[in-house]
Parts: sequence; structure tokens; C-alpha cells
Amino acid sequence: MKESQIWRLINTIQKPHRDWHLVRIESSTINGIPDVNACIAGSEFWFELKSNDDKNYGISKYQINWIIKRQRAGGKAFILHNSPLKREFKILEIREPGLPFPVSRFPYTKPATILPVVLQELALRAAA
Repeated sequence: MKESQIWRLINTIQKPHRDWHLVRIESSTINGIPDVNACIAGSEFWFELKSNDDKNYGISKYQINWIIKRQRAGGKAFILHNSPLKREFKILEIREPGLPFPVSRFPYTKPATILPVVLQELALRAAA
């Protein structure tokens, strides 16, 4: 499943929820800005979509730097990583000095059934 497919699924999932607002951001001017800005039930946060089986999750130094700067300013930002081979989503946090750290795992058989749970978990983490 590609990042664009994950986004389409997220966009479909959010439609019936009046208190969900997720927007995909496409920026060629700001290096490292995450793919999605989200507000779920009053919790605002950003997340980067990744879909690969790379050891370092395919996160660039620009993305790490952007997330660290946001966190230092009091904002919330995460990586939503899909491992196609393992068939699981992970929520990753970037921790000083810039290392990705898995904080939640969500194995799946059908992505559409688990993604709402993953998004709610992101919102809970953002609210904490």
C-alpha cells in the first residue's frame, strides 16, 4: 500500500466524523513538513505518512528536524508508518537527538478496519 493509497483511505474514513479535520499538505517550499495536518476532537497534530520496509523508516533529516522544532515549540508531530511486508502500522515519535521511536503497533489484515483506531490513538497522544 502506497502513501497516496493510505491518504485516500484516511480521507474516506474522516468523512462521517464531524469533529475530524485532516488535510494533506503538499509543500515544495518547506523541507520536512509532514504530509498531514489533523484535528480530531479538538486535538491538533501533524503526521508524516511512510510506507516502506526500510530499517530507518525512510525518514529524512529534514523531516526529523521539522518534527523536533515543532516539539520544542510545544506542538505534536508523529510518523504513521506502514510496513507492507509485516502488514502493520506503527506510530513513531522522534526523540532527541533525532531518533525514531515506535510507541504503538497495529497489525492488520484489512487496513480500513484498523486505520480509524490508529487515528484515534494519534489524537489521544496529541492530547496528552
